[in-house]
Amino acid sequence: MIWVKRITLGLLALLLVLVIAVASLLYTPAGVKVAVWGAQKVLPALSIVNSSGSLLKGFTLGQVSYKDPYLDLAADNLTLVIDDSCLLTPAVCVTELGVSGVRFAMPELPPSQSEVEDLDTDSQPVTEIVMPLPIRVDRVALDDIALNILGNKVVWQHFSTAAEITGSHLILKPTEWRDIGLTLAPASGDDGATSKAEAEPVREPVVLPEVVLPLSIDIQRFTVKDFILNGETPQRVNVLDITASTRGSDISLSKVIVDVPQAKLDASADISLSDDYPLQLEAAIDIAMAPLQNHKLKLQAGGTLAELSLDASLKGTLDALLTGKLSPLDPLLPFDLSLSSQHIQWPIDKKAEFEVTDTAMTAAGNLNGFKFKAKTKVDGDPMPAVAADLTGQGDLTQVSLDTLVVDTLGGTISGNAKANWKESVSWQGKLDFSHIQPGLEWPDAKGDLSGRLRTSGGLTKQGGWFVELPELFVDGVVLEQPFSLDGQLDANDKAGKGDVQLVTDRLRLKHGPNGLTAKGSLSKEWAMSAQVDAPNLAQSLPGLRGRVKGAVELSGKIAEPDIDLQLDGEALGWQDQVSLQRFVLQGRVTPMPVLKADVRLTAAEGEFDSFKLAELALIFKGTEAQHSLTLNVDAEPVSADVSLSGQLDRKVGWKGVLQQGEFDTEIGPWRLSSSTTLGYNFKTQLVNVAAHCWQQEASSLCLTEALEAGTSGHAKVAINNFGFERIAPYIPDAVTLKGEVDANMEATWAPEASPYVKAQIRLPAGSVSQQDDPEAPALTVGWEKVTVNAEMKQDILNADWLVALTDNGDISGRARVTQLTGEQQLEAKLNIDRLMLGFLAPLIKGYEQFDGQIDANLAVAGPVMHPAVNGVFKLTKLEAIGRKVPLDVEKGDITATFNGYNATLHGDIITPDGKLLLRGSGDWQDLANWKSELQVNARDLEVSMPPMLALKVSPDLIIKAAPQYAEITGNVAIPWGRITIDQLPESAVSVSDDEVLLTGDLQPIEAEPVIPFEIKTNISVNIGKNVKLSAFGLESRLVGELNVRQKDKGPLVYGEVNLRDGTYRSFAQELVIRKGQILFNGPADQPYLAIEAIRDPNNVEDDVIAGIRVSGPADEPTVEIFSDPAMPQQNALSYLLRGKNLDTESGGGGSGDAMTTALISMGLAKSGQLVGNVGEAFGVQDLALDTTGSGDDSQVTISGYIAPGLQVKYGVGIFNSIPEFTVRYRLLTDLYVEAVSGLDSAVDLLYQFEFN
Repeated sequence: MIWVKRITLGLLALLLVLVIAVASLLYTPAGVKVAVWGAQKVLPALSIVNSSGSLLKGFTLGQVSYKDPYLDLAADNLTLVIDDSCLLTPAVCVTELGVSGVRFAMPELPPSQSEVEDLDTDSQPVTEIVMPLPIRVDRVALDDIALNILGNKVVWQHFSTAAEITGSHLILKPTEWRDIGLTLAPASGDDGATSKAEAEPVREPVVLPEVVLPLSIDIQRFTVKDFILNGETPQRVNVLDITASTRGSDISLSKVIVDVPQAKLDASADISLSDDYPLQLEAAIDIAMAPLQNHKLKLQAGGTLAELSLDASLKGTLDALLTGKLSPLDPLLPFDLSLSSQHIQWPIDKKAEFEVTDTAMTAAGNLNGFKFKAKTKVDGDPMPAVAADLTGQGDLTQVSLDTLVVDTLGGTISGNAKANWKESVSWQGKLDFSHIQPGLEWPDAKGDLSGRLRTSGGLTKQGGWFVELPELFVDGVVLEQPFSLDGQLDANDKAGKGDVQLVTDRLRLKHGPNGLTAKGSLSKEWAMSAQVDAPNLAQSLPGLRGRVKGAVELSGKIAEPDIDLQLDGEALGWQDQVSLQRFVLQGRVTPMPVLKADVRLTAAEGEFDSFKLAELALIFKGTEAQHSLTLNVDAEPVSADVSLSGQLDRKVGWKGVLQQGEFDTEIGPWRLSSSTTLGYNFKTQLVNVAAHCWQQEASSLCLTEALEAGTSGHAKVAINNFGFERIAPYIPDAVTLKGEVDANMEATWAPEASPYVKAQIRLPAGSVSQQDDPEAPALTVGWEKVTVNAEMKQDILNADWLVALTDNGDISGRARVTQLTGEQQLEAKLNIDRLMLGFLAPLIKGYEQFDGQIDANLAVAGPVMHPAVNGVFKLTKLEAIGRKVPLDVEKGDITATFNGYNATLHGDIITPDGKLLLRGSGDWQDLANWKSELQVNARDLEVSMPPMLALKVSPDLIIKAAPQYAEITGNVAIPWGRITIDQLPESAVSVSDDEVLLTGDLQPIEAEPVIPFEIKTNISVNIGKNVKLSAFGLESRLVGELNVRQKDKGPLVYGEVNLRDGTYRSFAQELVIRKGQILFNGPADQPYLAIEAIRDPNNVEDDVIAGIRVSGPADEPTVEIFSDPAMPQQNALSYLLRGKNLDTESGGGGSGDAMTTALISMGLAKSGQLVGNVGEAFGVQDLALDTTGSGDDSQVTISGYIAPGLQVKYGVGIFNSIPEFTVRYRLLTDLYVEAVSGLDSAVDLLYQFEFN
């Protein structure tokens, strides 16, 4: 028993050891290492660098590779995690299966086995697969994969899925595959030879096998993102999303979404892979590809593959509907289709140029025979509206158009045609049209045409072709003239060797009296003639006029044909633009093998715009090797007489000699000094002209070196002794230009290089003067010399200049501009040395003396559009004196100092009464926000505008300016002034609102543009105590303060002006201003008046005060007569006019005499301006008619100046006839001697003065 016990213990111990060993292999890393070691021993090509984990709990292999002559596999990591608890279920559970960094390459297939086992041809397809154990895979991840199989490359970044299978049911859980790239291997060039005599395939119906899938599958979601098929035109799929299921033979695609840049597809389908494969499909496509963007295509398919029904529609700018049935399994492909559309246009995504509407097409039959018909309407901008209706039939070898009817242009086109390509291509066609009216679409081509056309043609077995037009006939009316075209034409190249033959027995075109006929053949021998006879071109084309008649003959061999032509024209013209009384073109041309011609063109009495032709003669004679051309033109403004000869080498180019040349222009004749060689090189494409000159007396225009001109070239031109008198016809009559100019210019250019240009201009002594008014002095500027030099080289321009004026200063400078084709940079200097301004005196109106001196030294540097300026600009010795100007300048000095992007201004203007100071500054560092400021200061500056105004002003103003506004602020004091107004200036009378000013062409003058910036003002005006006004009988001092303000709107005035110590002559009386106020509170022309003027109380009885009161706005004042104490208006008026009441009597005439005096004074007061105008007509200045004195001493006087300072006055009493004659002469200012002769005679010495 002991040995049994020992054997049992031994077996148990052995079993325990085996269990422990198996457990160690399955649950410890040792098992993985043993497995790796064993695999490497079995497969020497396999290499695994590291491993971890256990066989049943999960393991990871790193740096796995397998390499043999036909396979190359490498993987960074391979992970497998198993849920061992599922083994007790029993089931197989994989928690994770992951592979990353795979690189697989199989450049070619391994060689096939030498012995291939016979396949079991009787084996039946597997209809069901049942797994013995459930299998679940929770996660599969394949990342960073690259496969190269026979040159087909597939790469992706991420693939993840999960699945489970129980029995025969497989569930594929949500799957994502993204960032995929596919590159297909290049196609093989050897596709194998195909026998030309293949037997025609036997057409038998397709029998579909029944397919039963061995597994039922549910695909919860399969998503592909960012797929790219690489190639010459990469194709991209943004998203592919599928949800599907299968059961036996039935497949259901519940969702299919495909998103590509061109469109987006949303579809669903059901199909059964049994019987005739019944199916149901619905799909919608949103098109994003131009030009069909924003279109939607819907498709429905049903039935079976044996008889498939289709229903498709397109919606958008285009619309179409396709319905029908199709039998894809039948080899004859029976079909019955219908297509309809209401609108089709081209272009699709822009404004339509062509539109197709009301389209309906049907086709039914099979490949052995089918019929079709169609109806549609077409219209477009460049074509007339067309309605077409056609029917036809055909098969795989021919098609025939049985009927074709087209309604267009008010008529009908009908016909039929047939084409066959079974043995060789051929066609026949017939077309008839009636009452086609082109004027319905083209109004300038009104007519009615009918006709017929027959044609046939085809390809020959030799590779040639032929086209026959046995009948061509068109008849009708065009532009109210009979129109006909008839004839016959054949063309062919039956051998296909390029020997084209064109034959016509007749071809005739006739329109009214004008016609063209042709007859003959063009083949190896040319024998064709054409005649033109158009006695009245206006009948064929309105606007064109004249007569043309001629003939063209084509003869000779095709290798050396002759073209003889004779064409005559008379009284030709086009509308009122061009006219030509006659022309003749005649000659012979042989175009091949070398050009030979003898052609003459003459024309006479032509006119185009300002060009008037008297005669023209052009003669060309010779061959390519030696020919000549003569051109004689007698015309205005340019006539020409040119002759040249030349030779043409088709491989090299043309060269010749300009033997004679003369051009007679408005500035005189220019003649070629000597014969000149010309040429053109075909290879270099350059024109060559030798050095030569065109001369006119002492002037010449020369090409000083040989010219080469083309895409590249070099030229040197010189102008010598060109007198300005030659361009006198082009200069205004008021301008006289004297002198001459010499110039030299050199230019070099090439496609890939910057051009080089150098110019020198010289003007010796000369002058320019302008005199618009013959009685006024002329404005004349003379110069001793003017030089300008400029050079452009390597994208840099350098220039310098000097203008030396006659008896005056100089203007000189230089400039340099770099980067001409880029960001241009400027560097320049300007010098003005002692430039006197006296020559501008004729332009300065009103000044008898004007002069000044300008000196400047400025440097400019920086970008061309925004340079910095440094230096000084001075205006000195300024003098401006005149009798009719507001301000005299005895001396003025103004200096502007520039410092980069800012400047300062300093000016002192000295006048006879004081100094005007100018101080200013400016800044343009930011061109969009430049700014400037000017201060104006003066004290007691006299400003006069004789004879109306004389003021002393003391301005203290600041003027600011910027791009968006201008601002004026400060004070103006007027301590002294004399204002004398005899009549209102024209500007004081406002213009009617409905005034319209017209130009010389009676067109309205455009209104002046609005000032493009805002003006702001805030100026205080102080009127001092010594400002006096004399206007229309008013004598008064003015005192007050005003404030002138402006913002957004026009200027507004605020303040008050008072009349002090004033009198007003009205009602024939000197009225005393007791109260005078002018109030401003808004626009300057709308003040408020408050004025009272009374009769002198010393001349009024009864201590009564009588006067007039003016109140209210200036444009509508209220005027009333008042008195104190109050009394009726007639009594107040009597006190105002007579100084006494109505019932008061006095001796010598009583109240009637006083009223007479008053009425005469009132009448004379209204006639002052008329009397003054009469006096001026007789040479008497300031002639005046007035009344003087009062009561019985009242007089009517007339006075005026008969010489400077000598006044004569004559007076006659109103109530007595005693005359009085007075002569006054001014000895000095305010000192007069006066002689009076009348009832009493006297000689007086008078001195006039005033005091405040």
